[in-house]
Amino acid sequence: MRIFLTVGSMLPFDRLVHAMDAWAGANRHAEVFAQIGDSDLRPEHIDYRHFISPADFRGHFAASDVVVSHVGMGTVITAFESNKPLVMLPRRPELGEVTSNHQLATARWLAGRPGMRIIDDERSLPSALSIEAPAIGAAYIETGTKAALVNALRQFIAD
Repeated sequence: MRIFLTVGSMLPFDRLVHAMDAWAGANRHAEVFAQIGDSDLRPEHIDYRHFISPADFRGHFAASDVVVSHVGMGTVITAFESNKPLVMLPRRPELGEVTSNHQLATARWLAGRPGMRIIDDERSLPSALSIEAPAIGAAYIETGTKAALVNALRQFIAD
């Protein structure tokens, strides 16, 4: 399995990076590349860069079997457009990972949509990747619904 982890570029998301690195250490068969942002972490089991170009982002996205991320709308839209399964962990303001509850609100809005899995905490990452990731991909949205959902996402962002 090829996994692309992306945490965006605004603030570090060490909780997710650490969880992904631990999972990769226990699942050596998986190939993981991560964009970890402005973090002081030095993952031991995953290939990573702090920041990548938009072209590299698209390339890693295309090459992955599943994408793991924060609840970033750019990543969500790219996943829908690319038909890539997405496992997301919302950043939490009380942990200093973001300045507002917007990722939690977005996660609630996206919960249950085909092709994605929202996890409540980093302890849920192993089961989401090991058990549910294939099912997430198999249940991905059909092309006919994709445009409508992407438009709904864009409207959600605008509102």
